[in-house]
Parts: sequence; structure tokens; C-alpha cells
Amino acid sequence: MRLVDRLISFIFSLIFLVLSIVLILIGTGVIDPQMCIDLVQKNLLNEEIVKQGMFNPITITGIVLLLLSLKTTIFVSFLKEKSKAPITVKTNNGEVQIAQETIINTAKNQTLEYENVKEAQASMEKKARGVIIYEIIQVYTNTNIRELTEAIQSSVKSIVYATTGVNVLDVNIKIKNVYNGKRKEEPENKEIVIEPNVKVEEVVAPKKEEPKKEEVKKEDSKKEEEKPQENKVEEKKEENK
Repeated sequence: MRLVDRLISFIFSLIFLVLSIVLILIGTGVIDPQMCIDLVQKNLLNEEIVKQGMFNPITITGIVLLLLSLKTTIFVSFLKEKSKAPITVKTNNGEVQIAQETIINTAKNQTLEYENVKEAQASMEKKARGVIIYEIIQVYTNTNIRELTEAIQSSVKSIVYATTGVNVLDVNIKIKNVYNGKRKEEPENKEIVIEPNVKVEEVVAPKKEEPKKEEVKKEDSKKEEEKPQENKVEEKKEENK
């Protein structure tokens, strides 16, 4: 289908190119307008062609151009709407319609899981037996592109089928560029900005309170008063013995 569209586009472009060149030459006086009219009458509007009726070359050419123009206007818009239709997956209990954006985002997110992939874009194309996924990715420098793309193709196929049930026929990857900057896991060095007029309070551990000198003196005097009483008690015990 793409080949047919390209062929039609080429034919229309060629026709308009010839007509534009002829009009420019007529407008600038390089070609005589009467000469063009005589060529048309002699080759296209002669009596033999007119006698052929509907099936003359002029009518057939007009019909072909009309069909081609309809194809490029009406049918192309219809095909675009049809290509965006959801994909139906049959289950044991019925049918499930999967939007194409779901498949595209699933493939893209799975690709971005790889640390060597910086950016990824995804699209898809519907086929009779499944879908074809197209990806455009940007990788970091010093990446083994062959191993990376094979791993992405395998994982995208499996994850799309496991999550949506849609069969992925192929995963076509295009490497857009190689990025020389920092990788995802490398944090950027951020400067610590201290705001002005902000006081930082220090947490000071509470100090143990030392006993006052007066209290210490009182305790010492009490101990001294208790000592003679203890001595007297001991003397009485010895006398009794």
C-alpha cells in the first residue's frame, strides 16, 4: 500500500511540475500560447480521437486522474481512521479492545528501562497476524548497540504479549544518535545554597547540676555530729562486757 501511495504521489507531482513549467514559459513569452493550443488540437482533439466516443485516450486519462485524486483525498483519510482503530483480542470470556496507544506506550516504557537508553520514541503498524513496532532510540556512549537492541527486541515482544495479548511480529529499531553526557544513575553535583538571615540553632546537651557548696557543708557537719554518738555507743558496749 505504501508503494502505491508513493507512485500516485509521484504521478501527481510530475503532472503539476510539467504544468507549472509550461505556464511559466507561456507567461514569460518563451512559448507562444497559440502553439500550445495547436498542439493540443492536433494531437488530442483531432477527428479520429473524437470519433472513438467515450473510450478515447482523453476520456480514459481523465477517469484515471479522477480516481487517483479520489484515492488521495477520500480513501487516504478513511485508511488513516481505520489504521488508528483499536486491536481486538479474543479471550475465553469475550473480546478485549486494546488501544494502539497502550501498545506504543508499553513498548516505549520497556525500552526506557534499560540504563543505556536515554530517549525512545515508538510507533506501530497493524497487520493481519499481529503488529509491527517501530522504535527510534538514543543511546549513551560506549554502548554495545547490537547486544542492547537484541535485548530490547526480545523484551518488548514478551512484555507486550504478556500485558496485552497482542502478537508482536517484529520490533524494528533505529539508532538516532549517541549521547555523550552523563548517564541516568550519575547524580548531578548540586551547590548548597545557604539562605541569608537564617540562624542555625545548636543542640546543647544539658549539663549535670553540681551540688551547691552550702549543701556540701551541711552534709559534712551532719556526718561529724553522728561520729561522736557512734563512739559513745561503742564505749557503752565495751563497759557492759
